[in-house]
Amino acid sequence: MTLRLIFSLLPVLAPVAWLTGCSDGERPSTPESSTSSGSGGANPGGGGAVATTSEATGAGGGATTGGTTTGGATIGSTTVSSTTTGGGGAEPVAPGIVKLGEGKLAESGLTVVSYGGYLNGESFQQDAIVSFGGFQYTAFWNTNRNVVLARRRLPASAGGAAGAWEKFDFKDYRLSADDAHNTISLGIAPGDGTLHLAFDHHGSNLHYRRSVTGLLTDPEGAAWAASSFGAVSSALVGSTRVSLVTYPRFVTEPGGDRMLLSARIGESGSGDEHLWEYDATTHAWTALGEYIEGTDASMNAYLHGLTYTRGGSRLHAAWCWRDTPDATTNHDLLYVYSDDHGRTWKNNAGATVATTGASFVSLRTEGLSVWPIGQNRGLINQEHMTVDASGRVHVLLSHLPDAEADNSNFTSARTRSEFFHYLRDTDGTWARHGIGLRVVQNFRGKLAISSTENVYAILPDLRIAGASPSDGYATWTLLDAADSGRFFSDPLIDAARLETSDELTVYYPARSSVDIWGLEYTLR
Repeated sequence: MTLRLIFSLLPVLAPVAWLTGCSDGERPSTPESSTSSGSGGANPGGGGAVATTSEATGAGGGATTGGTTTGGATIGSTTVSSTTTGGGGAEPVAPGIVKLGEGKLAESGLTVVSYGGYLNGESFQQDAIVSFGGFQYTAFWNTNRNVVLARRRLPASAGGAAGAWEKFDFKDYRLSADDAHNTISLGIAPGDGTLHLAFDHHGSNLHYRRSVTGLLTDPEGAAWAASSFGAVSSALVGSTRVSLVTYPRFVTEPGGDRMLLSARIGESGSGDEHLWEYDATTHAWTALGEYIEGTDASMNAYLHGLTYTRGGSRLHAAWCWRDTPDATTNHDLLYVYSDDHGRTWKNNAGATVATTGASFVSLRTEGLSVWPIGQNRGLINQEHMTVDASGRVHVLLSHLPDAEADNSNFTSARTRSEFFHYLRDTDGTWARHGIGLRVVQNFRGKLAISSTENVYAILPDLRIAGASPSDGYATWTLLDAADSGRFFSDPLIDAARLETSDELTVYYPARSSVDIWGLEYTLR
């Protein structure tokens, strides 16, 4: 019986428990050679239900032990379970998700397929959908190859009706290439109410534009129209052109008076990460400089995320290295953090290892690798990282399970790769938990956190799994796969909305369609 048929027989919109037990944890053996694998691959069944691996390593040492599952019946490789006990302590809130509804946020999305996916819906967009001040904002490329901005008023209360999407397009600029790297990212600067866009990059000159002040803080006072934005610019500081740009991402600093922009300068297998900072008081950018060096070693960092602790001021970065333009050379999970908004960086053990613009994080920097993942392991770059309010770092990665042999054919390796949850606890200890679900081609997922600090994996083909802090996130439960088969590319989420509510919006292009859907859920 397939998962889709199983779900058709169960009330999947209510919280359900689809579980298997987890094995006891163990430390990884000596680091694997710096060899890895990258993207692509078909979904060999898409099945499997939950965690089969739980291991720990890092500053705190120790092992992570999975929960206990009882009352389960096995159907194929999936265990349908009725009772779960976690890691003790207070009564946990079991992960659960309820789908509230869905609607089209676009009916004219560009459907060019590049690098296996659409230009709308790529994991390295940070962010393509974001909420602020009671409105939700999103962007996409339309079939005319123009950037479209859309906004809607969010419900006043949980489960209420949202407003209709208001849209306009920038007709003064057209997409330069059918290249899935050339996505659109949005930035929010609360201090002056400006909305920022960076778009159409793959080793390109910067394409950047900014709204008038107050567009976000006084949404009725400025026109929701292209006329409320400046012209496309290739400069941030003065007239100095920013060149060789790929993967721009905005990060709003705590307090909202400043905002960071990070981008790769260079190319695949040979690039550096740079930071700029926007000051909402002066309405001006400052170049902070390079913070991750790659070109000297003919390699580059692929960020899984650059984000602050939820409700906190610590900035975290996680990435993999790539040694050549070939995705098979992706390797390792690397991590640093900053307590001064990206000026200086510390490794996992807390030692200062770099100063932005002066001394850089590089291949030679000690204490960066927190989990060895070799080349030829089907490791895909730029999956996802998020940080909960307790300061635990959660990283979603997909690669071959340990039992699988190395595979230098990336596409082939992806056909047998699975999703894993990597966790940095507050003492610096890292653990790994298998989610037990296969990848779908070269597509990547996202992690969402509820107010209870349950963590949800929003996976390609719209499979949603969850785990609880009660057992250290060792037991992953498949909660919803009812919409499997409908969508294409990477699911994106509104992480900012989750900062203030348990309402999850998933942005997902329909398969073989110009429609982009917004799917609404409540998390527990």
